[in-house]
Amino acid sequence: MGKTRELGKRGEDLATSFLKERGFKVINRNFNTRWGEIDIVAKRGDTLHLVEVRTVSRGGLLDPKEALTRRKRDHLWRAVQIYIQREKWKGPYKVDFIAIEWDEEWPVLEFFEDVLEGYWP
Repeated sequence: MGKTRELGKRGEDLATSFLKERGFKVINRNFNTRWGEIDIVAKRGDTLHLVEVRTVSRGGLLDPKEALTRRKRDHLWRAVQIYIQREKWKGPYKVDFIAIEWDEEWPVLEFFEDVLEGYWP
């Protein structure tokens, strides 16, 4: 496994733990479509949360929050619609984003809820 892929998996594992600690029930990870992947699918109450996770090394040139570009939002929106249709989900749902700056001693995680609210490409 390459360093970037390994870092991404560690970030997703941290994000999964973060969500569980806050009362989310994780029901799926790494749901793939031709448009991309939904990293984590979780439920809290009656709301489905489809979560994109972006992890970068601390001190690097990238800010993980900058990764949610217009193109990425378009692909994420399509992947979400495919998941909703395949699972025949009828309830409320939100698309969330977790940005992680990884440092072995102290990773910094930021959670942004409902990042595609009102988003219609």
